[in-house]
Amino acid sequence: MNIDRPFKIDLKINENIGIFSFPKNVMIKDELVDIWIAPTLVKMEINKDTKKPILPIDAKMIDEELYRKCNQFTYSTGKINRLAELILDKLKRTVELYLNLNDSDELVERNKKCRKLKDVISKKDKSFEQLRSIFSCIIKTDKEFRQFPELDSQEKCSEFSTLFANYIIDRNCYVHGILYFLYPTFEPIMKVKLPNEEEQYVGITEKVLRDNLLTYQKIDNLLSEINQIWQEKRQATTYITHS
Repeated sequence: MNIDRPFKIDLKINENIGIFSFPKNVMIKDELVDIWIAPTLVKMEINKDTKKPILPIDAKMIDEELYRKCNQFTYSTGKINRLAELILDKLKRTVELYLNLNDSDELVERNKKCRKLKDVISKKDKSFEQLRSIFSCIIKTDKEFRQFPELDSQEKCSEFSTLFANYIIDRNCYVHGILYFLYPTFEPIMKVKLPNEEEQYVGITEKVLRDNLLTYQKIDNLLSEINQIWQEKRQATTYITHS
């Protein structure tokens, strides 16, 4: 699955950066219905004579088309965040269901990576990435998951685990990132701080956002299939226990 993801921009946080923002109230019958804003990030040149930065003011910074573009990207990243919350909720239920049906001590002893998750598995509240790590351990070590075409080999399990891990990394960009438009091309970029990395800028495009939706769909479909089968198994177990 060839997925376009946010890509690193060769722009340092501590460079001579200017941020221009001209908010515009949108009114209907004297009632505020929206605020248009399109923060523009400018890498400024230094005036050799005055040693001061040159401040470019461009009419395009307050162009309505740019405001609309900002609204669209803001909506799209917000939607992506909401979808990721649905994935988190479904992943949590999937992992909890599996752990209710299987011995967690046995799971931990399956391999070296699973053993590293011993303390995480026993935690009541687990992060998105911790849940994904447990899920990755499960699908890679339980042959029952080979019934799913997306997981019918060890290689596919590894590929899906990587896809899921990248999905969470990108989700963190959209949740915590700050959206700007880079002058003079006005391409959308985000200032992000990823775990164990320095603050940086990443670029996004409409295709990057569309591909994130495709990733969501792939993950959601598989979790739904797994949930259905494990729910049926739990119901069967409950029936046998009470028979």
